[in-house]
Amino acid sequence: MALRLIAAFAPVLLLAQTSGTIRPRPLSRAEPQYSQEASRVGVNTTITVNLLVDENGEPRDIKIVRGAGFGLDEGAIRAMESWRFEPGTKEGKPFPTPLTVELHLQALDKAHHGQTARLNFDLAPGVQRPELIEGKIPSNPDPPADASLRIRFTVGRDGRPTNFQIFEAHNREWSDLALEEMAGWRFRPAVREGQPEEINGIFELTVSRSAPENYPTLSRRLEAVPPPAP
Repeated sequence: MALRLIAAFAPVLLLAQTSGTIRPRPLSRAEPQYSQEASRVGVNTTITVNLLVDENGEPRDIKIVRGAGFGLDEGAIRAMESWRFEPGTKEGKPFPTPLTVELHLQALDKAHHGQTARLNFDLAPGVQRPELIEGKIPSNPDPPADASLRIRFTVGRDGRPTNFQIFEAHNREWSDLALEEMAGWRFRPAVREGQPEEINGIFELTVSRSAPENYPTLSRRLEAVPPPAP
């Protein structure tokens, strides 16, 4: 599958609208890399990250607000740790500024155009998450339509998914086809202290026909949270 790592930057000037304040400005940015898992199965997704830009323009307290799974969240944090900013200022003086960053990762695959996929597990401390090693993200509905699904399932100690439960499905025919696809998935199972462990996960997939055809594969949206009033 073809992947491009060209980036687009779309700032949201919330902080600049506050009297006497200027939002942080990125000076250097490393791009999150697709994990092998995400590349292998064809993932389009969005990761939302909160962080604090300190007075020196360095990112602090980086936290995933809404993750994607597939090994992409860890890569997003590693990339954000290397970002550097011109710090935000208030009345001409640098001050710590909270930011929200959205990272949009898109694969060049028409079958997955307009998708947002997420795969997250209920991980106890000390448990390594399962890795999807065989299978693909379900293709879009045919004929094209907006759709979404949310499915809970179990990954057994043998890496096979079982116990599927549909929590949300706006297109039942498409959801049934997605279940058939997911039944063929195979995982490297969750591991605790070197031993495979059964674990529950949730797969979410939405499709939007309004997604632009020619967007770059990785784009960012930054929002600066205005400081509290004095």
